Amino acid sequence: MTANKYVIIIQANQQDVGKAIHGLLYGQELYEEGFEVEILFDGLGTQWPGQFSKADHPMNALYKQVMKKGIIKGGCQACSNFFEVEEEVKGAGVSLVGDQKAEGHIPFGQYIKDGFFPIVL
Repeated sequence: MTANKYVIIIQANQQDVGKAIHGLLYGQELYEEGFEVEILFDGLGTQWPGQFSKADHPMNALYKQVMKKGIIKGGCQACSNFFEVEEEVKGAGVSLVGDQKAEGHIPFGQYIKDGFFPIVL
């Protein structure tokens, strides 16, 4: 069975910039190929929206392109709170996403139930 829906979860820390960038690139490519794609920032990955949104960040242009496509769907509410980056995430134009059943974490199980194939970087 071929997947038509993908959820890309970026958990990469600040030393794994390549993983974070590739999450954006993969999402953009899949979207442009006609797949349904949602990108979420989770864990230490919640630090990326604040970084990518800075005008002087080398990946700012890529981030803005992906944001315009509307496929960045959120940052984990619980993780953003834990790593104290809630304001940076929201300031970067990313909404906080959290499921009460999962104590404010992203609704991973629901994505799987809804037929999304997960890619975790």
